[in-house]
Amino acid sequence: MKPRKYSCANILAMTASPAVVAASLFFSTAYAQSEEASTADDDTIVVTGTRLSRSGFSAPTPTTVIDGDSIQKAAETNVADVLNDLPAFRAQGTPAATGVFLGEVGAQTLDLRGLGGSRTLVLIDGRRVVASTARGSLGKTAGGVDFNTIPSSLVSRVEVVTGGASAAYGSDAVAGVVNVILRSDLNGFDGKVQYGMSDNNDAKELLLSAAYGADFADGKGHILIGGEYVDNKGVGDCYERDWCREEYGPVSNPVPQLNGLARQLILPDVRPSVASWGGLIAGGPLAGTEIASDGSIFQHDYGEYYGAPIFQSGGSADPQHAFYQFFPLYAPVERYSLMGRAEYQATDAIKVFAEGSYADVSATSTSAQGRLFFGTAPTIYRDNPYLSDGLADAMDDAGVTSFSLGRITNDFGPSFGTVDRNTFRTTAGFEAALGGSWSLDGYYQFGRTKYHQIGYNTLITSNFARAVDAVDEGEFMSGTPNGNIVCRSTLTDPTNPLVDGCLPLNILGEYNFDPANTGYSFGTADQRNKLSQHVAALTVSGDLFDLWAGPVSVATGVEYRVEDVTGEADPISTDLRFYTNNAGPISGPAVKVKEGFFEAGVPLAASDSAIGQLDLNGAVRLTDYSTSGTVTSWKVGGVWEPLDFLTLRVTRSKDIRAPNFFELYNPTGASFNFLTDPQNGGVSSLTQIFSGGNPDLDPEIAKTFTAGAVFSFGAVRFSADYFDIDIDGAIASVGAQVIVDRCYGGANDFCDLITRTSGGALESVRSVGLNLNSIKTRGIDFELGYTAPAFNGEISLNAYGTYLIDLITVDSNGAVDYAGQVGYPVSQQSGLPEFQASTNLRWSNDVFGAGARVRFIASGLYDVTKIGPSQTGYDPTLTNSISDNSVPAYAYFDLNAYYDLSVGGDSTIRLYGAIDNVLDKDPPNKLPSSFGVTNPALYDVLGRVFKVGARVSF
Repeated sequence: MKPRKYSCANILAMTASPAVVAASLFFSTAYAQSEEASTADDDTIVVTGTRLSRSGFSAPTPTTVIDGDSIQKAAETNVADVLNDLPAFRAQGTPAATGVFLGEVGAQTLDLRGLGGSRTLVLIDGRRVVASTARGSLGKTAGGVDFNTIPSSLVSRVEVVTGGASAAYGSDAVAGVVNVILRSDLNGFDGKVQYGMSDNNDAKELLLSAAYGADFADGKGHILIGGEYVDNKGVGDCYERDWCREEYGPVSNPVPQLNGLARQLILPDVRPSVASWGGLIAGGPLAGTEIASDGSIFQHDYGEYYGAPIFQSGGSADPQHAFYQFFPLYAPVERYSLMGRAEYQATDAIKVFAEGSYADVSATSTSAQGRLFFGTAPTIYRDNPYLSDGLADAMDDAGVTSFSLGRITNDFGPSFGTVDRNTFRTTAGFEAALGGSWSLDGYYQFGRTKYHQIGYNTLITSNFARAVDAVDEGEFMSGTPNGNIVCRSTLTDPTNPLVDGCLPLNILGEYNFDPANTGYSFGTADQRNKLSQHVAALTVSGDLFDLWAGPVSVATGVEYRVEDVTGEADPISTDLRFYTNNAGPISGPAVKVKEGFFEAGVPLAASDSAIGQLDLNGAVRLTDYSTSGTVTSWKVGGVWEPLDFLTLRVTRSKDIRAPNFFELYNPTGASFNFLTDPQNGGVSSLTQIFSGGNPDLDPEIAKTFTAGAVFSFGAVRFSADYFDIDIDGAIASVGAQVIVDRCYGGANDFCDLITRTSGGALESVRSVGLNLNSIKTRGIDFELGYTAPAFNGEISLNAYGTYLIDLITVDSNGAVDYAGQVGYPVSQQSGLPEFQASTNLRWSNDVFGAGARVRFIASGLYDVTKIGPSQTGYDPTLTNSISDNSVPAYAYFDLNAYYDLSVGGDSTIRLYGAIDNVLDKDPPNKLPSSFGVTNPALYDVLGRVFKVGARVSF
């Protein structure tokens, strides 16, 4: 039963009630981790993480601020690249980590705390942003904000709240908030051109940007326009780097007890052992028979190590690893963005503003062609006219009439695709001074993203199976060959519309097919989605009354939001007949959200009191979803400054993440797989499996606790903050076999997902997202800042570090702690190092500046579910033993510098350059994953990169 619904009026009345106010003030919070976020005037500080504005009040949760100057000096073309260098982020959504998956290719999304991008709320100028990604995979949920749509040259600063902030900003702020503040006060022109490339003569990138701002109406108004263009040519597959050509991968050891080696081996020169470029028979009496390029046969050499399920090391395997081929090491991305803003002081008390932005992001990806084995392996029959004499004789000798052919279809050319995302956003609002400290502000915002994904040369699984099942028409019909080779299905099932147009293919060997016949078996997957968002909000804030230690500040407001997605797809994608890139049209009722919030800050002791300054803060938000009912989030905490150099802070909050449109309404897909049914004696049966959205999902609930201290000694500022986030009802999907097993074990909720025949046999299973998992993470964030005069200039040091105590996921298989996992094993989620740090040292004077940055990643494990020789308790006979599970610590060293040329008046030309990964350090290459031999979410895959540019201001 869903909770009852409330109107906006109900919500506002409840949140403003005395009982709620009292509850919100019982405990409290506050203090900012970093420097001041923004100064609206000499007396008021405005920061992300709270809706309050008052003199001396700092952020209620730890907040890190990255200013626009730091972004410019880093010579990064995307703000996300700067943020991903902070230890609190996991760089899982970058062009280096999304090239494998066409739906996400080229996207730049953020993931705080390793909790997933959907649990990090992204704001622009404190306002929500329409989503720009429409596909998700490997634990990454669709519906994220692509930072490619945000022009880096127009960013004033970025504020990162590393703690729950749902009470202040609503759903999704479970891991924290990233608030991008755009430039609004530019007067004059600011332009930039930048070019960069890797030491390997690839990853070539061009940046062009320009912005202009000016006052009008005697200073009452201000306009700002700007734009940015970036073209990154990307990098080919991982064979472009020598560290990948060693081709390390996992091989199951068939005899760990006999040879003293682990059950899983990480070895070089790994290839598939169940399929090859020309074809390989992997099972039955002819197992090990391989087909050469000309169609002749020979005995496959499985090498020294070969075991279940699909890999071997060495032997007579193909020249390159089919799972590492073609996928871009760094996806090519071309993007441009435009933005305009105008504001006008209509009266002494009222300012109005309007802004609009448009961004277009295009990315391309190339993927391996069909890797057909086991259930997807095509069947070849004895009457196939393309059989060589040797293969036909071998079938006769073995007494077989058919075999399954494991085939890597590279000779048909790679599959490749493009993704285009264009995002439009417009906002209109006002800010009104109501007298005294009171103010009222409101806005309406509309956002829309059009997403278009095209997958070219994509194998159509059922058509390909028909095309390779060829017969001689005359021999099949009358027993007398006539040389006319056709698809068997055109003779046995001629009325089936899916058979129409079938043309035979010879896949026994390489390039033995007629290229003119491929059109039936390969096609173009074409899908479009349109995401829209409407937001209207109104907030009033001010000082309610004075206490002995200062004024009680409050803020209250309402927000109404509507989010919708519509889509369309080609018929083959809709019917799920492509080998990859299937997607049906998405549809469902719009998600409507009504919210009301109240926040208050109460000073209990002034700075000149005997105990020092003590501030309390509390907030509550009531949110009503049209899809999942009503939920309440809250925050309480406090900040205490007992000494001039010491500040203590603590926060406790309840945060939420509601399921997004894609989790609710993703179109249903269907596939078949063999499942073991323990209810029927363990019989294995072919079962239909449905996947897709689940409209019955509930919001995730997170409880967050932070506590920390800030020490200030002259020019030195140091902070340490403990965080503890516990998410209950985390949305995740489980495999169909797990659902069947859990039902048999007595979990009745899982039984509701199973349909059986009248005879009790398995018929179908719904494998959809469920509120099943729980996630818990704990750790400590450190930050050090120092600025002082030195050598006729200024020296500054900023260091950030995160010590991760645990990152535990509890699912149907039990609890796994991913803290310390630096690999990204296939079918597992990515972990995080136990310790990461980033340190920036800079010296500058009036015209010159130079800086150095060190990024450190602690040693860790490839797979926390395995045990290797360096770990206590290792035994090669253990089922989870692995030959090498250790990854050494890594450090990357970067340099940058600039020189300012004065060309008269306020005009300046800044020449600058940067070198990333100065020592050209290769990533660890014994971490096999879906991305190749390393983990691009943590380690640099480009190598040394040079950047030069010029910035003009006047």
